[in-house]
Amino acid sequence: GAVLIMYDVISIPMQVFDPPETTYRTVMDLGILVFWTLNIVASMMVGYVKNGVTEMRPGKVIRHYLKTWFLIDLIVVAPDWYFTMQSLGSYKSGAESSVRLLRMLRLVRCVRLIRLVKLRWIIAALNDLLVSEYSNIMANIVKMIMMLCFTNHFIACMFYLLGDLQKNSENTWIQEHGFSDAVWEYKYLTAFHWSITQFTPASMHVQPQNIIERTFTILVVVFALVGFSYLVGSITNSLTQLRSMSEDSSKQFWMLRRYLKHNNIPTALHVRIQRYLEHAWQRQKARPSEPKIFGLLSAQLSNELKCARFLPHMKVHP
Repeated sequence: GAVLIMYDVISIPMQVFDPPETTYRTVMDLGILVFWTLNIVASMMVGYVKNGVTEMRPGKVIRHYLKTWFLIDLIVVAPDWYFTMQSLGSYKSGAESSVRLLRMLRLVRCVRLIRLVKLRWIIAALNDLLVSEYSNIMANIVKMIMMLCFTNHFIACMFYLLGDLQKNSENTWIQEHGFSDAVWEYKYLTAFHWSITQFTPASMHVQPQNIIERTFTILVVVFALVGFSYLVGSITNSLTQLRSMSEDSSKQFWMLRRYLKHNNIPTALHVRIQRYLEHAWQRQKARPSEPKIFGLLSAQLSNELKCARFLPHMKVHP
């Protein structure tokens, strides 16, 4: 699901560049539609957590889904199916309205972006699979970089859309810089390049040419002052955590090497001691201690946790 949401986040805003319809895109869009349709049925079988208790009774699970995500999923899926069938029928019959239906279908698919709300829960579920602090920090850095790229992706598409909508009434950056006849890929890369320059001290020759484009640019710069500072601060904080994780280890082994050298320990024994301690240190780091927060668990959950922890060892000794 997360991969398909990412695909929609990238592909749907790019419709403003009017890319040509290809077999790959048609099959991909149809596959996504089928997946989210089946996801409606699957969501009626997934439990939920209420007041710290996991609810798995089918009746309550279905009622909870109908009261929460069902209407949103239906609003997203139903119009998509309708216009998809209409566009496929028009394409096969060669009707003149096929172009208009394709444009309507692209507009309807913008509703898919509502699923970005679900992405938070999907990311949280993926974070639960990360068992080490190092991998968690690295994942956070990757998430911040991807967030920056997606933000610039949206801004680039908006910047091009503003220019395209005014092409018959105002002089726009598209006309001024000679991009009217350029291929859509080059237009997108140019707009994306412009968007990135608003977040960094870099610059480029593309500049807004009318009041609307200039106003949009000012808003983007103001947003970039806050958003980019937050992203840079988060990445810096993550890198600081990585550095602090290795500082203790480096200090301990530096003291070890200094002690062995000061006492003239033979090289062979020196290497054996250091290799063994490196192995023991890694094993100690891989064995997590019991979190203090476990004290907040209810008696039932605490007993289930102990059972799940010790039962595999007890099965070996019946």
